[in-house]
Amino acid sequence: MDILFLKPPSQFESFVKEFWIWKEVNANQLPWIIPSYECEMVFHFGDPAMVETETGETFYLPKSHLVGPQTRRWRVLSKSLLNLVSIRFYVGGIYSLFSKEGSELKNQFPEIQANDRLVSIIQNSKKQDMNVVEGKIVEALTEYLRSYPGKPSEVPAYVRFALLELTRPKTSINPLAKKLGITRKQLERKFQEVVGLNPSEYRSVHRVLSLVRNPEHYQTKNPNLRLTDLAQNFEYSDQSHFTHDFKRNSGSIPKDWFAEYEKMSHFYKHGPGEE
Repeated sequence: MDILFLKPPSQFESFVKEFWIWKEVNANQLPWIIPSYECEMVFHFGDPAMVETETGETFYLPKSHLVGPQTRRWRVLSKSLLNLVSIRFYVGGIYSLFSKEGSELKNQFPEIQANDRLVSIIQNSKKQDMNVVEGKIVEALTEYLRSYPGKPSEVPAYVRFALLELTRPKTSINPLAKKLGITRKQLERKFQEVVGLNPSEYRSVHRVLSLVRNPEHYQTKNPNLRLTDLAQNFEYSDQSHFTHDFKRNSGSIPKDWFAEYEKMSHFYKHGPGEE
């Protein structure tokens, strides 16, 4: 099983976090996917994959689809190994590039046009050097982004400021809106349009994503780490609040989640250029 990260070209690096390549990934070895504000374009090669949500809803994914911002946990169910290529956007990236509103994509997996060039590259990949194949995949994904329908939209400065402020767990929404010189309702409406989550959801999701994406927070990587230290470092009022908030987003208590670094790292390890 391989999950590879490729760096996007410079013209898209402010909007696209990374390109992913999944090669023969066993869905049973992946964790539940926790809520996120990062949209994706996904191109599957092979049998359609089924999704299960935390409420027990199941449905098949289109072979080429978007992943909208999510406020729920979900996982991929597939009897066959997963082979796919994905474009993963920074928060608000798909809005900036194509004016696609996050509120319309929230908790959705809408079908998108297939990438025929990408299909051809994958089909012929066994005959070529992997470095050459990766280069061709980057070219195909870049061409796809250039031709994708839509027009750029500017993210307002006050939304960009709010995104930064809300990475701080104790930022309150009402004082933030007042600081920006707008009403809370105005902030929430534009925030949902750009991000797909409301400010409170974004703040909560960002804190948990920051926790799970750091390898030093896992016991197999850092056996001396204490969960009480994590709770304090991430400004939870107490251990009970940490456990409750973490389980609400991830479905697991912190002790169980951070005991499984190898399994979780397939999904949450750093991509290219990430600190």
